[in-house]
Amino acid sequence: MTKEMKQIFTRRITHANRTQLVVILYDMILTYLKDAAAAQSIGCRQEFKKGMQCARNCISELRCSLDFNYDLSRNLFAIYAFADRELAHDMNGISAEQLDQIIGMFQKLRDAYHTISREDQSRPLMENAQDVYAGLTYSKTDVNESLQQYGTARGFCV
Repeated sequence: MTKEMKQIFTRRITHANRTQLVVILYDMILTYLKDAAAAQSIGCRQEFKKGMQCARNCISELRCSLDFNYDLSRNLFAIYAFADRELAHDMNGISAEQLDQIIGMFQKLRDAYHTISREDQSRPLMENAQDVYAGLTYSKTDVNESLQQYGTARGFCV
């Protein structure tokens, strides 16, 4: 994952509510798995393992955040456990077809949560997050960003 992608995910997280955070985690998983697939196709073992491990960490976060008071959580837990087991078992040599199946599975889950997140009007989990405005000024090669509301009173809502 590139530095720019990490910045984009960070900005999205600071303005996300609970449902949007799940979508962001799915997006992160998909990014890491696609990075791993690209690394595998060019034979870069270290980058492949790094992408797989980061994807597994995101899956672990999703699994730990499930609320088992809902029946859906049991089904999602089984899906996450299956995907994690497949990624862990085949970390040394997962086939491109298996990796594509897992990517497809998480893409469908991401699309479902994205549809739900459009209806969730709850406020963001972080309050007093720093606002970033891009495109107000330009340089020769890049768009400059301006940070607003910089202070020490930033953080999660309680």
